[in-house]
Amino acid sequence: MSDGAEFMIRPNSAFNTRSWRWVFSLLAVVCLGIAVRFALLGYWMILPFALLDVLAVGLVLLVMARRSAYAEKIIITWQSVTIRHVQRKNRQRWTFPLYWTQVRLEKPRHRWYAHRLLVGCKGRWVEVGQCLTESERSSLATSLKNRISDFMPEPGNGLGGLPQYGQNP
Repeated sequence: MSDGAEFMIRPNSAFNTRSWRWVFSLLAVVCLGIAVRFALLGYWMILPFALLDVLAVGLVLLVMARRSAYAEKIIITWQSVTIRHVQRKNRQRWTFPLYWTQVRLEKPRHRWYAHRLLVGCKGRWVEVGQCLTESERSSLATSLKNRISDFMPEPGNGLGGLPQYGQNP
């Protein structure tokens, strides 16, 4: 058995930060180049709308880049289950004792919503895998349950050498 298990969850993003900037620059140059050409021909009202268009596309690309720049890491050890959520400047960490940790896949209130994958214990729950599809979320829930049960101590081994109930010392 290994020392621990790790699960890394991050959104599937086709572009990295450099790619987003390159795509935006290319779109801005093409759009503004066409608008300047029309402005030189006398159709100057196209230029402000082209600027608004480039601004809107830039804002959408910025939101998309920020939403895809996060990661969740679940670490299972012999003592605990730790969940780390990292997003730019916001870092959060939750730790639960291994023996009491539960994994729940909750049904949504409405059938068109996605299931929620919750990990926690004693009334503290953390939702993980929000970027996953339904099948990926259910597969992750099964994998987490299996790995947590793999790290559970076997019955009778928890007293560290003391005689078990019903045994003679």
